[in-house]
Amino acid sequence: MKDLLDVKTANFEGPLDLLIHLIYKNEMNIYDISISTIADQFVDTVRQMERLDMEVAAEFINMASYLTYLKSKMLLPKTSTFEEDIDPEEEKYQFTQRLIEYSFYRDISETLRQKEFFSKRYLTRRDTLYLPKEHSYQEDPLSLAKEFFRLIEKEKDDNVVIEHDNVDIDDLIEQMKDFVLNRDEIFWSEILKVCRSKREVVVALLAILELVRIKVITALQTENFGEILVKKYAE
Repeated sequence: MKDLLDVKTANFEGPLDLLIHLIYKNEMNIYDISISTIADQFVDTVRQMERLDMEVAAEFINMASYLTYLKSKMLLPKTSTFEEDIDPEEEKYQFTQRLIEYSFYRDISETLRQKEFFSKRYLTRRDTLYLPKEHSYQEDPLSLAKEFFRLIEKEKDDNVVIEHDNVDIDDLIEQMKDFVLNRDEIFWSEILKVCRSKREVVVALLAILELVRIKVITALQTENFGEILVKKYAE
């Protein structure tokens, strides 16, 4: 009765799915299955389906016929030959490879289904995308020109160049440490101004990351794609 209930409630996607079920049920090694045992159980299962008035697809019946054929071929003496010239062991190997491949893709599908199921149970907060603020200027062109030249002069005064011949990360860490700590806080874009090559930019970034790691400074970015503020580390 238990076997009948198993057949009735199981949802097999096809004959290969039923075969994998029988292999696991018998705790067989899929690489070394007993064709005789699996064939008998598969045929019995198909007959149970028919007795339960279940609609048995043609592919199940075809597989039952093939397994019966393969079982007979495996049981015959090696001197006997079928119409085909394929060795029984070779045919068993090819059949086993089909099962292994099907089992592989079935396991992947099940893993993906589980991931999809569990992912629907969690809600993640999406990052807020901050759009650049629009600036409107009400001053007259002359005032804007004066402000422009004032900023240029200020940039010249604040332009600090780190003097070094060979870029060394240890030296640059110390220079960056002094450079940042003497200002309380500074934007990353300002640090880039003192770099004279792409190599210096890379080493400066590594120096900043190292200072963040050892808790000398902190780096903050308050909005997406916004300025990165580097400041003294606060306990």
